[in-house]
Amino acid sequence: MNRKRLIVIAVVLALGIAAYMWASSRPKPLVASGTVEARDIRVGSKVGGRIDQVLVREGDQVAAGQVLVTFDDRELKATRDASLANFQKLQRGYRPEEIEQAKAAAAQAQSDYALKKNGARQEDIDAARADLERAHADAVRTESTWNRVNDLSNQNIFSKQQRDDAEGVWKSAAAVERSAGEKLQALEKGFRPEEVASAGHRYHQALASAQQFEHGSRREDIAQARAQFEFDDARYRERQVIAPAASVIEVMDIRPGDLIAPNLPIVTLLERDQLYIRIYVPETKLGRVALGQKVEVTLDSLPGQTFGGVVDQINQLSEFLPRNVQTREERVHQMVGVKIRIPDSSGKIRSGMAADVKLAESAPGEKR
Repeated sequence: MNRKRLIVIAVVLALGIAAYMWASSRPKPLVASGTVEARDIRVGSKVGGRIDQVLVREGDQVAAGQVLVTFDDRELKATRDASLANFQKLQRGYRPEEIEQAKAAAAQAQSDYALKKNGARQEDIDAARADLERAHADAVRTESTWNRVNDLSNQNIFSKQQRDDAEGVWKSAAAVERSAGEKLQALEKGFRPEEVASAGHRYHQALASAQQFEHGSRREDIAQARAQFEFDDARYRERQVIAPAASVIEVMDIRPGDLIAPNLPIVTLLERDQLYIRIYVPETKLGRVALGQKVEVTLDSLPGQTFGGVVDQINQLSEFLPRNVQTREERVHQMVGVKIRIPDSSGKIRSGMAADVKLAESAPGEKR
């Protein structure tokens, strides 16, 4: 019995020594410390202006798409409405009454151009010649009358007033004769070349305008109007500052009535679902870290709770090395930054909390 007992004890001791040696040969888990950080977003308006409303405060949790700040939008709205009206006008075309009005103007311009191009009709010239003959006859008759009155006035038979009246009638008839002669001369000569050319230009311009009204605006004009409206509409949307993601208001020092310059960040947000810890791993142990590797995270502020994490980034350059060293003992001081992402659906983790990160004993694919 003693011999059997000794054999059992020896076997147990051998197994214990083997287990101890196997456990001692395994690499210890990597543990590093860091501080929880959150990705920040700085938002503002590309247009700027005078602040109308501030709808949130520092520390508030906001959802994606939530309005944070609004600006006075009266000028932006007026510009947008004007460009929209112009775009719709070009897209719909002209009204029937506008088209008919343009056609009538073209027809009137065509008639005026034909009149100046072809000259006066013969019957108009004949009528002007007859008017000149009548005016000439009146001028001769009134001149004879004035001569008789003037002679009698010199003989003190007619008064001076009668002579002046007769003279006025004669001069008026002479003026009518000259006007009739100029009119007949103008009709016989026709219009000047520059008058004909001017009438032709007015006709072709009116015709082109009528055709434009009838056919509608060109596609490129409509496209330009659409682009202008889209530009003004995009500027109009900048009247509001909107949260791009679920986050927490970190910094916001503005008040209604403040005048904000364009492209100036006015609110700083921290994304609630973008939490991470940056730790530093000795370069000699970097082979035990890989992208996608799962880790365990514990926080001083939440004792007894463990959170999962994953290696999201490994820096390409090492840090904390003041000079190049070659010895194995000094290479341990060369560190590589590693970024750990922490998915937190509970909302307990806050930026600034101290944390410890425990990596697995070996990276995925590493031989133990």
